[in-house]
Amino acid sequence: MRFACCCLALLSAVVSATEPPEARPPSSATSEASRLGAEYFVQKAGAAWVYQGVKGKGRVSINSFVDWRAQFSYAVAGKSGSGSWRVKEGVWLERAAGRSEHEAVLLPATMTRGTRWTAPASIERGGGGQAQYEVVALEATVETPNGMTVDHCLAVLETAADGSDPHTHYYAPNMGKVAVMGPAGWLYRLVEFHSGSRGHQE
Repeated sequence: MRFACCCLALLSAVVSATEPPEARPPSSATSEASRLGAEYFVQKAGAAWVYQGVKGKGRVSINSFVDWRAQFSYAVAGKSGSGSWRVKEGVWLERAAGRSEHEAVLLPATMTRGTRWTAPASIERGGGGQAQYEVVALEATVETPNGMTVDHCLAVLETAADGSDPHTHYYAPNMGKVAVMGPAGWLYRLVEFHSGSRGHQE
């Protein structure tokens, strides 16, 4: 069974592959040649992601969405904390405890394959210090062992400044992060997604 990420309201998936999903050509002639970071940002309070990881289940939740800023909490990959997300001119920005004292670019405004940027290391890589990011696919496909397929995923490779310790982050439009692959395999992958029911609050 195949379904588009942007239409997904609930994902139940247990991914056991040891290699990251490969990028594939755009699915149709109308596929965009570039993407905006804002396309992957969920702007609703109550949105929640449940992940299955090597250290058990994890969860990320948007607790509030006020003045166009999402306050979220997380407990994934053996780490927990809180932070905020917002979009400015198409850029998805993150401020998270354990990553950086300042806002960091999670996804830039305009992305094509090969787009690169520098930002603090992700929470998955321990935060702190600078990391290199590169868009390696706009149309990656994540296949699950139960026959489900997640299409149209953005794949972002993160490495240390010297190119070591590669982590690949997968994002789905209108859903956010789907999975993270570390050097030894999947760190975690999405098993349930709730889109939330409350939009912007004044």
